[in-house]
Amino acid sequence: MTDFLKSYQQQVYLRVKDPILWLLAVVTFIIAATNTATKLADAEKFGAPMLWQKAVLEEYSSFVSIILILPFLFALFDRIPLSRATWLRLIIPYTVLSGVFSTFHVSIMIGIRKIFWPGLFRGHYEFYSDAVLVNSFYEYRKDAITFLLLLLIAVLQRQLMQAKHAKKVTAEPIHLKSGGTSLLIYPQEFLYAKSASNYAEITSVSGEQLARITLAELTEALQKAGCDAVRIHRSFVVNRQAIVETRPIAGGDLSVKLRGGETLRASRRYKDQLNTKPKNLDGK
Repeated sequence: MTDFLKSYQQQVYLRVKDPILWLLAVVTFIIAATNTATKLADAEKFGAPMLWQKAVLEEYSSFVSIILILPFLFALFDRIPLSRATWLRLIIPYTVLSGVFSTFHVSIMIGIRKIFWPGLFRGHYEFYSDAVLVNSFYEYRKDAITFLLLLLIAVLQRQLMQAKHAKKVTAEPIHLKSGGTSLLIYPQEFLYAKSASNYAEITSVSGEQLARITLAELTEALQKAGCDAVRIHRSFVVNRQAIVETRPIAGGDLSVKLRGGETLRASRRYKDQLNTKPKNLDGK
C-alpha cells in the first residue's frame, strides 16, 4: 500500500505538469465563460435578470472544482489503466470511482460557494433546500458524463503514447497459425503473451490474438525477429521495452507493469531476465 501511495504521488506530480491537463483547464474556463453568458442572457430573456456575480460564482465554482481534481483523477487512470485486456474487471472499480469523483466535485464546489456567497450576496448559501435524493442523482448524472469524457481522453492519450513509443522499424512480421487462420505478429508492437496449454494468448499494441505455439517457441521466434522478449514466469513472456515499472511483492516475486496498462507477475526464478540490459529491436 505504501508503494502504491508513493507511486501515485509521483504520478500526480507528473500529471500537474501534463500539457493535456493544462489544455483541459483552458477549455474548461472557456466553457464556463460561455455558460455564464448564456445563463445571464436566458435570465434577461425570461424577465428574471440575474446578478452577473451570481452567475460567475455558480459556473466557475463547478469548473474550478473539476480542474483541481484533474491531476488526481488522471493519476488514478494511470495507476489502474483501462484497456481491452482490463475493461471487464474494472467496470465496478470505475463505477465506484465515478461516484467518488462526483462527491469531491460537489463538495469542493459547495465549499467555494459557501466561502464567497456571504460577502457577495449576504446570507447563508444552501445547495439543496429540498428533494436531496433527486438533486443528488441529478448532479451524479452530470458528473458521470464528465467522468466518462475524461476517461475517454485518458484512454486516447495512452493509445497515442503507445503509438509514439512503438519504434518505426522494418522488422518483418512473424507468421503464426491458429487453426486455419494465419496471424501476423509485429515484433515492435508485441507487449506480452500468456501460456494456454499448446497455445499462446498474445497481446500487442494492435490487440489480442490466439496462436498455436508454445511460449518457448514464441520467445525464440520473437528474439530472432529482433524483439527483446524474455520469460518472466512459466506462464508469461514479455517485451522488456514495454515494461514501465517493476516492484517487489510477497515471496520474492515482482509486479511488472507494461505500457499497455497490464500488470503481470514475474517469479523470482526469472527475475534475472529483467535485470540484464535490454536489447534494441535490431538485436544490438
